[in-house]
Amino acid sequence: MAILTQISLPPWKELYDPVSKDVVSSTTNTLLNKKLYAKLLLALDGTAFQNIVNREHLRANGLLLLQDLVQTYRPKNVPEVIAAKTTLFWGSTKCLSSESSDDYYNCFI
Repeated sequence: MAILTQISLPPWKELYDPVSKDVVSSTTNTLLNKKLYAKLLLALDGTAFQNIVNREHLRANGLLLLQDLVQTYRPKNVPEVIAAKTTLFWGSTKCLSSESSDDYYNCFI
């Protein structure tokens, strides 16, 4: 999400599609694409950095690198995220004081 916030600002705006609210899939601006690649490399370290540097087809292609990183590292079912969403869900119940949580949520089944 942070990358989308930054990429929607100048000079990165060219790499952002406001309609889909996502990064564009390609660009003709090779200089900006190379700059994105360099910025993304600076954000990596350890094995993630080594994995990317060893992939020659990604070199100097920031958009392709970003797509690869998202595909590889997109968090799915991260325990902290699940815990936060569960807390939010259970913390915002609107059941009456006279009914149990089970009675309240049974009406949605």
